[in-house]
Amino acid sequence: ISSLILPELTWLDLAENNLWGPVPRGVTPYLRKLRHIDISENQFSGHVDMTFSTSTVHANYSHNKFTSAGFNAFNAAYESMRVVDLSSNRIKQAASQVFFNIPPNLEELNLSNNNIRGALP
Repeated sequence: ISSLILPELTWLDLAENNLWGPVPRGVTPYLRKLRHIDISENQFSGHVDMTFSTSTVHANYSHNKFTSAGFNAFNAAYESMRVVDLSSNRIKQAASQVFFNIPPNLEELNLSNNNIRGALP
């Protein structure tokens, strides 16, 4: 993905493949018109940094092996993101960490089937 600098790409669906390893940081902001990304049902692992371009409204990262996730308030998509699915991963974090910097305009957030623990912030 690190060489994917496709300025006109609006939809990226890599679901149900056999892709693995960490998702490269800093790639998706260069996909400036990307509105929808689906990398579900693969073997991606490690920390997932939910950083996208201002056009991105939907991200499906479900059914992988991510162990932690984070949102960045300085993320270009912080205001535009509407749907995030991180369900059925291996996220093992405190609720306060997972919910830190959640985009304010988010309409759907699916974190089911993980190992998120502690009190809700």
